[in-house]
Amino acid sequence: MRLKTSNIDVEVKYKKAGNELLVPKPPIRLRTFDNKLVENVRVVADKRFLWHGKNLAMELKLIDPETQKEVPSSEALEILEHYKYKLVDEYGNEVDKEEIQHFAVQKDGKEMPVSPFSRTSVIDIPDENWVPSPSIGGFLITSVYEIFAGEKEKAVARALFEEAEKRLNLDQIGITNFSWGRGFIQYYAFLCPFFKDGKYVWLMKLSDTKLAYNHLQDPPVAMKAPIREAPTLKTLPPVQALVVAAKKK
Repeated sequence: MRLKTSNIDVEVKYKKAGNELLVPKPPIRLRTFDNKLVENVRVVADKRFLWHGKNLAMELKLIDPETQKEVPSSEALEILEHYKYKLVDEYGNEVDKEEIQHFAVQKDGKEMPVSPFSRTSVIDIPDENWVPSPSIGGFLITSVYEIFAGEKEKAVARALFEEAEKRLNLDQIGITNFSWGRGFIQYYAFLCPFFKDGKYVWLMKLSDTKLAYNHLQDPPVAMKAPIREAPTLKTLPPVQALVVAAKKK
């Protein structure tokens, strides 16, 4: 992956940041009051069988392996141990994912052909996308990745450090769009320099959710001094356009 700003354009490595548990949680084991072990399993609440677009009638026989007697299906618990997804057309026929098109449904019910996001290969942050660091406060971070240079890439390491030092002194973070290329999910990516114990790394913080404050209240008394509020981003980098020409058969 490449990291590109007005000062650098380098190949970098990335890896998901680890985590440190602050509130210890012991492993929990479930038992009944008479000391029997209990497990939480997935069960089948409803199911159907398709054949040429028809829902088939089903007759299922359950046999007790010890007595060989039939057990009523209403008395049995069906546990789901393995499952997978398949694409099925309106007639019940299985469809390969390479044979489908995507359409976004508009408010008026009309369909518009769209294309999934491609995987991001270049993190490009122009000067206008560097914003004050408190601006990130209104977003819910879903995951964090460390961005760093390879062990033998001294020039890249120096460029990354100089850029990190510059943005730290300016109290800035970079913002752009990011996608893993998995369907129609795209994130806002915040690039943040991070220094600790005399070392540094770049952090890429991903978010697809902005916090909604639904219970803001007026102060009950006049404030003695103005409260400094975190700056709000008026605009974000535009989300990639999804409209594409319909695939020709």
